[in-house]
Amino acid sequence: MLSLVEHLPALIVVISMLSAFSILLVGWRNKNACPFISIVTIIIQLVMAIFVLNYVLTNGTIYYWLGGWSPPWGIEYVVDALNAYILVIILFLGLLCAIHSKSSVEHELPGKKVSFFTLYQLFITGLCGVTVTGDIFNMYVFIEILSLSAYALVGSKGGTSLRAGFTYLVMGAIGACFFLIGIGFLYSVTGSLNIHDLSLLLPPLYGSKAVQAAFIFITVGLGIKMAIYPLHTWLPDAHPAAPSPISAMLSGIMIMVGFYALIRVLFTLFPFYYNYGLILLILGLLSMTVANLFAYFQMDIKRLFAYSSIVNVGIITTGAGVAAYILSIEPAGAIPEAASLAMAGALLHILSHGIGKALVFLGSGNIHAAIHTRDLAKMGGIARDMPYTSYSMSVGLLSLLGMPPLIGFWSKFLILMAVAMAIQSIGGVVMIMTFIIILFNVIYAATYYLKVAKVLMVERGAARTHEAPFSMVFSVVAFALACLIGGLLLPIPLIRVATRASQIILGGG
Repeated sequence: MLSLVEHLPALIVVISMLSAFSILLVGWRNKNACPFISIVTIIIQLVMAIFVLNYVLTNGTIYYWLGGWSPPWGIEYVVDALNAYILVIILFLGLLCAIHSKSSVEHELPGKKVSFFTLYQLFITGLCGVTVTGDIFNMYVFIEILSLSAYALVGSKGGTSLRAGFTYLVMGAIGACFFLIGIGFLYSVTGSLNIHDLSLLLPPLYGSKAVQAAFIFITVGLGIKMAIYPLHTWLPDAHPAAPSPISAMLSGIMIMVGFYALIRVLFTLFPFYYNYGLILLILGLLSMTVANLFAYFQMDIKRLFAYSSIVNVGIITTGAGVAAYILSIEPAGAIPEAASLAMAGALLHILSHGIGKALVFLGSGNIHAAIHTRDLAKMGGIARDMPYTSYSMSVGLLSLLGMPPLIGFWSKFLILMAVAMAIQSIGGVVMIMTFIIILFNVIYAATYYLKVAKVLMVERGAARTHEAPFSMVFSVVAFALACLIGGLLLPIPLIRVATRASQIILGGG
């Protein structure tokens, strides 16, 4: 007999989908009720997710069989320390973005409140579903749910946003097709779609051309979803075109859920057989370097933050790549401390980047609502009239650049420390170059983060205006407090949770 908490992963997904339909039905009679339905639903989901995280940290993994059908025949939800941690992040960010949307949607999408919150709740449903499922085809289905919602939300403003949404749709459809083809190859040789079952069936088949093709298709397909270089081309257009809360969710968590799906599949189904640690390392380092070069010269603030998102995808991918590379060299025995630390840093960076990037995107939405521009040159000294927004954004910018003791410092510190430990333990040019390139990019990124902060706080030239509505200010201030509290008061507990999650994905948990 399952306990109540063990039913919660399924309920988190089900109530979110029911809420989306409720918003659509209720919206016909009362549009103003839509944001409240979404906010209350996500609060309930977040409370459930916290209970789930506490349960798996205390009692171990939850296995839930939908309809009572045992795997591999039925769909199984599997929740461990890794995806319980990701689930809490998704819903925390989703809640504050929904609160912000209560007012911002009236400015950015007048008359579209019902459709926005219906799609937004479906988007949350897809994110949660991808995170908790233990079935690879079910993962594909939820990726399509969140992707279709995201395409519509990106193009919801009309005009040039439609073109950005269409570009995103084309690239996203290609990524989904690649992922589905990879799943098809795996099913053709194993007859199973359950991820755990596949992990047992695949090792004798690693030499098969079908399995090798599946590895390539899945990596490329999910690489598009997470906007890794050179598969990132949809993102710089999609983020500026989307409403600010959607930009925050796309950058803060959607592309990170793509990363979660990638490491869940690769590290579970192909444990270092194809030496993909080096592939992830190269792609991660290229992503952060190339995107940094583009970001510095952007004057559209949301486009600058979009390129910054690719930089941070590169940092996270590099952390995972370091872990996989170390384990490919030292595959026997216990997991090396450097590998565990590198993956923990990558997972902690999902949180720190999610909070920081959601903060600056929502803050830029507040400014756009006030002075109707995304041109950084026209925002000089906006802090005099929008102090809460500007000071909060500055906290987010400092966290993103890795300023101690904010939460963004700890995740980058863990990754750099892991690489330094790897240099001592395994040596080699690869680890030395990785350390140098990461350090260079961290310093280089600080230049444009500080430039933005300087424009907002010091320079002059912005039109006189007033602070954003309360719900919009509340979200950015809450995210700024999260950057401070996470870095000052909670770094050790957060690092412990991230380390526990890293042990799970690396096979030591």
